[in-house]
Amino acid sequence: MNRTEQAERARTLLTLHQGPRVLVLPNIWDPMGARLLESLGYPAVATASAAVAYSRGVEDGEKLPLEVVLGILADIASAVRVPVTADLEAGYGRTPDAVAETVRRALDTGIVGLNLEDTNHADGSLFPVADQQARIRAVRQAAETEGVPLVVNARTDVFLREGPQPTPEKLRHAVDRARAYVEAGADCVYPILLGDLEALRAFRREVGVPVNVYASARAPSLADLEAAGITRLSLGPGLLKASLTTMKRVAEGLRQGGSYEAFTSGVVTNDEIKKHILRG
Repeated sequence: MNRTEQAERARTLLTLHQGPRVLVLPNIWDPMGARLLESLGYPAVATASAAVAYSRGVEDGEKLPLEVVLGILADIASAVRVPVTADLEAGYGRTPDAVAETVRRALDTGIVGLNLEDTNHADGSLFPVADQQARIRAVRQAAETEGVPLVVNARTDVFLREGPQPTPEKLRHAVDRARAYVEAGADCVYPILLGDLEALRAFRREVGVPVNVYASARAPSLADLEAAGITRLSLGPGLLKASLTTMKRVAEGLRQGGSYEAFTSGVVTNDEIKKHILRG
């Protein structure tokens, strides 16, 4: 993919954040999943760092080597025609220069968007706001130098680190961080685990840019999110967990002398796989 085509996909991805419908991103971890979602009409696909790591038998939190992650991203981005946005955790680097280098290498895989979180994986703390701003500015500058209007989804882990209950203090903390990240160049902000509808309304009103919500059990319905002006929803490792759940149930059934029906009746056929997943 050349930079001109990549830039066009980035602009398409940003437009998808403008509503009125929620951009639903059922995050995947391999080309097969990406092609399946594309065939179902999803206008963009995203990775989830946890799903990618778990599928390789590794814990989340930048434990999977960056070289491996970049190889997976390249396989996914080259497999589909829709924009791909990648979960790059904290950027695989503490300093702005290190994160900028990660972004330059990630852009060479063909991605056009990324998540950048504010957790320092060295000690589990949140980066100071000024440090995270510097890291976001470095991401933006690296992308501009490469000629790609990268869609930056700035994740704040306030509710992940301090608990999901949106107290006034935590909400203020998250809003202040989000506004600082927008000032530094973020296109979208992601207060992960914030699921209270009224708190999300207030958060969206104060930050003034697209907001990403995590589809946890406590998250509002799609209709309620749209009514609140939320325009992006991520499933995180949800599809991976659902897939593992199905695999576990089938395997347990066989161990208990069950039939083959669970994996032979009503499942995706070889013809469907060849048509939608093994394209080209």
